[in-house]
Amino acid sequence: MSISIPDLLSLTWKSLHTNLVRSGLTTLGVFMGVAAISATLNIADITNAQIEAKLAERDKPYLTPYIISENGFAVGDDLKQDDEVALKRSIAIIRSVSSVSQIYGIGSVQYEENEAKDVRTYGVSQNYINTTGRQILQGRFFKAVDFEQYRPVAVIDQKLAATLFRKQSPLNQAIFLANTRLTVIGVVETKSAGQEFGEKSGTLWLPSTFAGAIAGNFQFSTLQISPYRLDDMPQLKEKVKQVLSKRHPKTVVETFDNAADLLKERELQQSATQALAVVGVIALLISGVGIANITIASVLERIEEIGIRRALGATQFEVMVQFILEALLLSIFGGTLAIISVHGLTQTATTVIIQAPYQFSLGNAGLSMGAAVAVGVGSSFLPALKATKVDIIAALRSE
Repeated sequence: MSISIPDLLSLTWKSLHTNLVRSGLTTLGVFMGVAAISATLNIADITNAQIEAKLAERDKPYLTPYIISENGFAVGDDLKQDDEVALKRSIAIIRSVSSVSQIYGIGSVQYEENEAKDVRTYGVSQNYINTTGRQILQGRFFKAVDFEQYRPVAVIDQKLAATLFRKQSPLNQAIFLANTRLTVIGVVETKSAGQEFGEKSGTLWLPSTFAGAIAGNFQFSTLQISPYRLDDMPQLKEKVKQVLSKRHPKTVVETFDNAADLLKERELQQSATQALAVVGVIALLISGVGIANITIASVLERIEEIGIRRALGATQFEVMVQFILEALLLSIFGGTLAIISVHGLTQTATTVIIQAPYQFSLGNAGLSMGAAVAVGVGSSFLPALKATKVDIIAALRSE
């Protein structure tokens, strides 16, 4: 190139500085477009973070199928191990399946003088922890020998441990479930199983074999089926209904899942994000049209300058680069202002107004800035290319 890069930048700056109104309007157009894109990305991240936080407070997403007779009232047979095997064999998106029996009529747990009422009591299979994703905080969960030997052992959650033992360690302590003596072998974190009704004092789990022995007919057994991803839940629900309907003819298969509200929330969030994205794209396109129009006007106003520069040895490429560089600098400046402004507003809103999780994302900033650069270069390319086609003699004669 016959002109140095510093000289090219100096010429570009002078050109922008002498047309402050035009440069300001171009920058404003880019600012609005990039701000819309950046805000859309931030909203999507915040909503996803909120959903993930809610998921962390619950068991991992799962669904529970129920077999109901055709009249809609009487509950049919409990789901058996054969149903579990058939589901695993037929449905590839199943991550884990565990059997769960809710025990009725036994809701009081006692340790010495401390008593907890309205305790949820379940008999569960060995892989229950894997299905729910709960963490073991103290001790251990059930082993195969606990099921084989019908051991009277129990695992309790943090809430029940705090009620019964205060600050004392519950491990290897004897508690009483009604008149049944149990030994506490583990403590797991307290979580919500899903969309539950009523406040409880905590949760207690027993090996399914021992639970069946003490509960008899006062229990309801079903399965908890967990997919690999939350988004797999609708598909999993349909496949579970298909498999169980074939295995249990003349019945109706219904399901409950602990993430239906979060799935609905995510769908609403995706719809809102898509709408905002459309607004952002339209704003960027409008700013692109503005850049193109202003570049065309700039070329027409500077015909004589182009002719003089070409006569003094400037190449077509140098002329084109100057006009593209002008649009590019305005796009970068407008995009940077937009990203900083949106970040500041988002930080303030999530801290003061809505109390939502937010963290600045370099990826989102890069994507927003990339959109600004693409609009700037793309919109100015054709007008800049037109500037290279100017006839030198005609340009020198122009006024």
